[in-house]
Amino acid sequence: MKKRILALVLATAMIFSVVGCGKKKDKDEATGASVQEEIVKLVNEDLPGIAADRDNAVSIYNDYFKDSSSQDSESWKTKLESEALTSYDTYLANLDALTYENAEVQNLKDLFAKSASSQRDAIQCVVDAINNLDSAKLGEASQCIDDSETYLKMYEDELKRLCETYNIEIIGEFQSSKLVDASTGDASATDPE
Repeated sequence: MKKRILALVLATAMIFSVVGCGKKKDKDEATGASVQEEIVKLVNEDLPGIAADRDNAVSIYNDYFKDSSSQDSESWKTKLESEALTSYDTYLANLDALTYENAEVQNLKDLFAKSASSQRDAIQCVVDAINNLDSAKLGEASQCIDDSETYLKMYEDELKRLCETYNIEIIGEFQSSKLVDASTGDASATDPE
C-alpha cells in the first residue's frame, strides 16, 4: 500500500518537490526513527517552515538586478548588511537547529545547509566588494554561488538516492531560487519562484 505525501523541498532554498511515501519503513535500529518519516518531515515541514527568512534575503539581493531598480550600490549594500544578512543568519540558525535521528537524513540536511551557507557567503562577499571597492570580491561571490549550486546538486542527488532506497516517490520537479552573479550582473540567471 502506498501513501502519497506532497513535499516542498527548499533550495536558495531553495528547492521545492512533491514527495510520496512508499510501503517500506526502514527504522534505524539504534533510535527507532523511520528514515522515510524523517525525510518527509525534512522536505514537507522543516525546510518550508523556515524558508521565509532565506527568501527575504535572496529577494533583497536580487532586487538590485531588476530592470526597474533605481537603487545605487551604497543603498543596496546597506540593505544587504541590515536586512539580507540578518535574515540569512536567522535562516542558517534555524537550519542548524534541525536535527534528525538517522545519520542519512542528517547528512542530507547538512548538504542543504552547505548550499545555504555558500549563498550567505556570496552576499557577504558582495558587501565586502562594495565596502572595499574590491572587484576581486565579486569573483569570490561568484565562486560562492557556484559552490552553493554544487552543494544543492549534491543534496538533490542524495535525496533521489534515499528516495529510491526507501521507496519514496518524488512527484514534481526541483525548482530553485538563485542569487544573481554580481560579477556579471546577469539578472536572467534567476529562476522565477
